[in-house]
Amino acid sequence: MTNELDPDVKAMRDAEGDAARAEILLSAPVRTLLRLREVFVGLCRRARFDEGEAYLDALRDSLDERRYRGVSGGVVLARATTTLLGVMEKASADVAGCEP
Repeated sequence: MTNELDPDVKAMRDAEGDAARAEILLSAPVRTLLRLREVFVGLCRRARFDEGEAYLDALRDSLDERRYRGVSGGVVLARATTTLLGVMEKASADVAGCEP
């Protein structure tokens, strides 16, 4: 076993802003998010990124839900995902609005 920090944890730790955190959570492998869930939750709490913690909770809880035709996640996970996408879009709009 190595002492290397997981690249997604490192990225989350070094992220500057909620949009970057949201992008990491939406792109990291689900297995990584679940295996290191407490680390990611701690990083969200430290950054006061409640939306990220809600997403991690919804992701974990979705594993206990019944699937429909092979699709898992349900409404709660979809809502949490949409919220993170909104965080990213808002940051992009803010940056675009600041450009001359």
